Amino acid sequence: MKKLLKLPQRGRLQLVGSELWRKGMKGFLLGAFVAGVFMANLMGREAVSNAGILNDYFVEKFRYMDINMENLFFYILEERLPVLLLLLFLMFSTLGLVSGILVLGWQGFSIGFMLSTGIAKYGVKGILLIFCGLLPQYLCYLLAYGGYFCFTLFLRQRARGEYFMEHKYVYGMGALAALILLLLFVTGIFLESYVNPIILKNILKFF
Repeated sequence: MKKLLKLPQRGRLQLVGSELWRKGMKGFLLGAFVAGVFMANLMGREAVSNAGILNDYFVEKFRYMDINMENLFFYILEERLPVLLLLLFLMFSTLGLVSGILVLGWQGFSIGFMLSTGIAKYGVKGILLIFCGLLPQYLCYLLAYGGYFCFTLFLRQRARGEYFMEHKYVYGMGALAALILLLLFVTGIFLESYVNPIILKNILKFF
């Protein structure tokens, strides 16, 4: 509080605004996670217990099948990359921040839904299965989406006059941010294709 009072009025407004955005985003993500849990329970155990990785046929086949990781990489690249490219296209537009919020919210909803379905099917062991299905690639995906949100929030605050920076520097930062986000995302796809299947194969031995 003392630190806040020492700042000039503009600095206080920037700090308060950033804090409100952080708290609001945390609340939104928590709400999206809870909504995912609620949706899974609303659909009922029978409806969700055979979804995706929880499908008994999938589990049985995945245990023993040989995975062409190169083909898997390009398949996931084709499925996931368009979302990030669309976000980068919208980055400097008024929809950039909204898109970042919605994507992060969808991630929170998905994780809540998957955890709830995993518990419905396997009990406590389901939590382990779902986390192993998400790791380590989701660390990169969430960092990429979180970084996108932070940068688009900065652009919004700059547009409102909370920050001053010349256009050429902003566009330079945008290009650098886009490159970093792409590298993070492709790294996540690589991990999902070459590392995650090994983790899943080992953990599915216990199911």
